[in-house]
Amino acid sequence: MKKIKNLSVFSFLFRYTHWKTFFLAGFFLISAPAFSQNLPYLPPELNSVFSSGMPDSLPKPVSTGQFRKLPAGSGFVWIAEAGKVPEKGNHLAFTMNFDESIDEDEVAFLAIRARTVRPAKKQIDQDRPGQIRVHLAERNNLWKTALYHLASIGKNWGWYYHPFRAAKSIDPDAGIVRFSFDSLNQAIEIEEVRLYLAPKGFDMARLPMMSLGYQGRELNASWRKAADERIRKHRTGKLEIQIVDQAGLPLKETELSAKMLRHSFGFGSTFKSKYLIEDTKDARLYRNVFDELFSCVVPVPMLIPRHTPRMHPGNYGNRQLLGLGKVLQWAEDRHMTLRGHTLVWGNLQPWSIELADAKKKDDILAYLREHRNYLVPLTRGVIKEWDAINHPIRFQKDLRDLFGENIYRDILAEQRKAMDATLVVNEALFDNSREDAFYEFMVKLQKNKPGKADGIGLQSHFTVHNLRGMEDLWRRYQRFAPLVERLVVTEYDLICNDDQLHADYMRDILTLTFSHPKMTGFINWGFWAGDHWKPEGALIRKDWKERPAVEAWRELVKKKWWTESSKTSDRDGKVRINNAFYGIYEITVGENQTSQVIKHLPGKKPTRLVVR
Repeated sequence: MKKIKNLSVFSFLFRYTHWKTFFLAGFFLISAPAFSQNLPYLPPELNSVFSSGMPDSLPKPVSTGQFRKLPAGSGFVWIAEAGKVPEKGNHLAFTMNFDESIDEDEVAFLAIRARTVRPAKKQIDQDRPGQIRVHLAERNNLWKTALYHLASIGKNWGWYYHPFRAAKSIDPDAGIVRFSFDSLNQAIEIEEVRLYLAPKGFDMARLPMMSLGYQGRELNASWRKAADERIRKHRTGKLEIQIVDQAGLPLKETELSAKMLRHSFGFGSTFKSKYLIEDTKDARLYRNVFDELFSCVVPVPMLIPRHTPRMHPGNYGNRQLLGLGKVLQWAEDRHMTLRGHTLVWGNLQPWSIELADAKKKDDILAYLREHRNYLVPLTRGVIKEWDAINHPIRFQKDLRDLFGENIYRDILAEQRKAMDATLVVNEALFDNSREDAFYEFMVKLQKNKPGKADGIGLQSHFTVHNLRGMEDLWRRYQRFAPLVERLVVTEYDLICNDDQLHADYMRDILTLTFSHPKMTGFINWGFWAGDHWKPEGALIRKDWKERPAVEAWRELVKKKWWTESSKTSDRDGKVRINNAFYGIYEITVGENQTSQVIKHLPGKKPTRLVVR
């Protein structure tokens, strides 16, 4: 077990780094954690990078506050007293260096023992948590960030801990962890910090996660009744069918069976096309599970800029093109809807940064047009909804930095001329400041014609630390709903080792989303841990064992919100099924079991079936 090599205080400021800059690298906490008095059991394979107490020497006071030592038993603890919140960056901080290397996606575990002794002055509720920003990076290259995380610290002593996968690699003899305290006007006592690294291939599901909760989880929560009433009002309707013989005469007293095949609502997931090309055991399970659970397909990655088959000559491009054709046909054969992701990526990617640095910024737009013009003919009439713009709000830089404020308006206007699909702007809303920025962006965008969006996609990547309560989710849905014709949850996953919390949140966010009249879909960002960008967020483990969230999904989507009915026609040959969920139905009639597939949609006139 290797000890920390040295401890040092940050003598420089984050002159160019606002905490939002590292948004992608970490997860943000909004609820007060249920602290553990003792650190939970940790697998013995973990390597402790450092496990000492606080350093002997205090950092010097800065403009936003100071550190002091307080006696504690035979030793001491530190107290960080912030008196001011800086406009940019953070100053009241200390650092701990480490020498071990970390690979990208390597599993690690961070723990802090602390308590908040004075919450922020603006927080009237004295039980509200304090905040510690944790930045794990390379000492001489802070942009190379493995973790950027906002930890909420309660008023009682306890361990706050956080398992994570490194967003970027850290070279040997270069690591640093920085703890800063002036994001709020507050005082926090710190007794100890620990960092553990796991061996390669370690299953993060073996590490404990802090079990929090969320508002509205209780089974008798008041929001549930209203949601069920909205679902009945907006998601069901009378299914009316008249059956006649070949002469057009009504068939009375004839048995009719209506069996739902798919929802019209987009209960879906991403789908990797390679599992239609391969015929392995995993590929067969992947196809079968998807077919059972979902009604909407999002093919990946071949619809994403820089993954378009045309941009990759040789075997990779041919395989992508083959996969795209197969998944489009497979979905259509099974009466599934499709969504496209994505025509434009707003925040700059490595390839677009490279072009911008080479002063070839116009080549970025030329490529995006080529990407669109290549895909539209291949998918026209099959993919009817696209994430037209993905991530228009800055992480570090976006297209507005290169082309000005009107670029997204102009892009949407071009897309409108080139295609007749529904165009959605897709963005993540993790924190209030990002929500406000996106709202202002959309208000301005929607004033333009034809450069306006049809819908808003609400990316929903969660961890146990940033779960939104049901009231907060509903507020967000209601805030954005007036701006567009439709809403859709586009990228759902929950990084969580607590199976019950994982299942309960699926049950509740799915119910709330389905109940909103403008919502048209709920898309999981993958479902199998064997091929998932965040395996701990998947519904099904790598060995194909289902987590409880799958049963929560099945109980709602395939049972509670599912219609199967058998009735006898009246003397006019008519059958009426009340409160039938909108979707695709197989209708079977009479002794000869004549069957036909029909659509049951809002406002649709009664279906007339001719029995031969």
